[in-house]
Amino acid sequence: MNSLQPSGLTELAVQSGIVAEYVGTDGRPHPAGVETIRALLSALGLEVNTERDAEEHLAMRRDEVARRIVEPVLVIRTGRQADLPFRLPAGLSLDRATLTLQLESGESRRTALAAVLGTVRRSADGTAHGRLELGRAGGGELTPGIHALTIDMPNRVVQSVLVVAPSCPRSDRHWGAFMPLHAVRTTNNWGIGSYTDLAELATWVSELGGGFVGTLPLYPIDDRVPIDPSPYLPLSRLAYNELYIDPLLVPELAGCARARELLGAPDTALQLSALRSDELVDYEGVWALKSQVLALLFDDLCTRPTFRLGELQTFGETHPELHAYADFRAHQALPRPATGDPASDPLFHLYLQWLASTQLGLAGRAGAPLYADMPVGVRPDGFDTEWAPNSFATGAHGGAPPDAFFAGGQNWGFHPLHPEGLRHDGYRYLVASLRRACATAKFLRIDHVAGLHRLYWVPDGMPATDGAYVRYHDDEIRALVCLEAWRAGTVVVGEDLGTVPEEVRTAMEADHMLRSWVLEFESTEATPLPAPPPAVLASLGTHDLPRFATFLEAGDIENGGTDTGPSSAANVTERRRWRSALERSLGASDSLTMKPEQVIARCLEHLAAGPADLVLVDLEELWGERVPQNRPGTGPEAGNWGRKSSRSLEEMRTDTDRSAFLASLAVLRRQAELPDARMEVVAS
Repeated sequence: MNSLQPSGLTELAVQSGIVAEYVGTDGRPHPAGVETIRALLSALGLEVNTERDAEEHLAMRRDEVARRIVEPVLVIRTGRQADLPFRLPAGLSLDRATLTLQLESGESRRTALAAVLGTVRRSADGTAHGRLELGRAGGGELTPGIHALTIDMPNRVVQSVLVVAPSCPRSDRHWGAFMPLHAVRTTNNWGIGSYTDLAELATWVSELGGGFVGTLPLYPIDDRVPIDPSPYLPLSRLAYNELYIDPLLVPELAGCARARELLGAPDTALQLSALRSDELVDYEGVWALKSQVLALLFDDLCTRPTFRLGELQTFGETHPELHAYADFRAHQALPRPATGDPASDPLFHLYLQWLASTQLGLAGRAGAPLYADMPVGVRPDGFDTEWAPNSFATGAHGGAPPDAFFAGGQNWGFHPLHPEGLRHDGYRYLVASLRRACATAKFLRIDHVAGLHRLYWVPDGMPATDGAYVRYHDDEIRALVCLEAWRAGTVVVGEDLGTVPEEVRTAMEADHMLRSWVLEFESTEATPLPAPPPAVLASLGTHDLPRFATFLEAGDIENGGTDTGPSSAANVTERRRWRSALERSLGASDSLTMKPEQVIARCLEHLAAGPADLVLVDLEELWGERVPQNRPGTGPEAGNWGRKSSRSLEEMRTDTDRSAFLASLAVLRRQAELPDARMEVVAS
């Protein structure tokens, strides 16, 4: 094997989107090593073993660029000039060349290419450069949507996807409640929250003046034993979580004697009692019982055909991705299970998706609308990588570089999206994912929003310290996020916590995307009670951080958190000084005299009275919960994603003090608007 010249390899890497060097949280530059670059090029489909390999790939790339007339994906933002760069290689003529716009609406606009060209200049090699002025194509202004652009000339046809996108919808001022759906406890659920429970929670929050209800991602998890319940590594971002279906709300139950008999059996009552009393969600036990009932309801639907069977078939026809998902789940169940189990029947899985989609849709309209969460990745052996294989890069996993919390970096276990594969597939997978996310949500959190721009890739078989960033066509991806959010009327919140390139936040502002602002990160001893800025969703913490009560008491340090080591005692002292400063800012006369619940309430009032567009209240924080839903760096063995709330929904609804407190947040939100309103009146 010939040795590779780092300079040639670096040039190919940069042209392929690999960032040759990044600045870490330590403030130092971290160059990508030769083996890392080779491995990531391979994951991108470019095998480079010799210098000649690198030269050949570079030559092919230069030739491709030289032949390109327009980019395969074109973006126009509404309200801006509809001009696009155009390049005509030497030897190609504009004679008889036409441009056709096929709009989403079905309208077709065709014109001579020369008629929509602005000023054309030619370089020394004869290449013509200019801009396509699509506003001159006739038919009026281009409406938002995903359109097709075709340039037809003798011996050459060029096709591109044209994305016309507005900005994301802006948000009104709201407070909202957060609780993982699996953690919601009610007196009659099955040991896990359900879509019915979500509807009841949304109704209660709405009654208190809340504007939204947030929960963890509601995508399907792999139900193969042992179940991995992580909502951030789902089986698909295109489908719905079947575990949250409420069988008691399924119409088939009224006519299915066998299902009613099973539900009324003493053994079933004992199972339900055990599932409800477990401290952690017994995912396997819940699904074993729930799927047994749902199988009977499905059998009833098929043996006593009604109009609902036709509705199910129509649902599958209008959601081809869910039809394919059902096929995938049925194939997973092979070899054929025990007699009577329909798990290997695709129609059964489509039925479950229909029920889940319907019940989640009802929950989203029951009261306060849903604040959904879109994870950054999916299981590498899940449905999405099979449905859209070109959209994913195998040979690497998404992750994060080393930082103060994870000195070895992080490998998040999913195959990253392929920058060029996405593009050449017309972003079909991304668009489908966004439409699924926005379908039932008025508010949408995009996990790791910096991943719209670049993502840290870890090559297979290498430690996370040896990864590198890979860039995406962020202008195209962001336009699609904005477009799909605009269609659905969904406010977008980007999770931009930690070290994030400034370009990301600049783009978020331009797109009208709200930032994330967390008091636990922003509060310091010098400035213990900072005010959140506008255009953010503000909260005390996140599902990945220690509970705020634990943080106040330095429990995350003392109980083996991220700051263990020789400096722990000093860190505890520093944390106590910070808490003292915070309590003084909240009006306490003496240090460390306020109960954690009092500090939490006063901090939430501070956020509600501030300029943040949205304020998120983690309901479990209100009674000083200490145990987190997730401990990063650990797995299901730590109880992650399985802990139930220590208060039932019925107990929360009858807690008059806390209900009154939550209702007061809506008053604070309105009162904080009054000064601006008065200023406008005076100015007028």
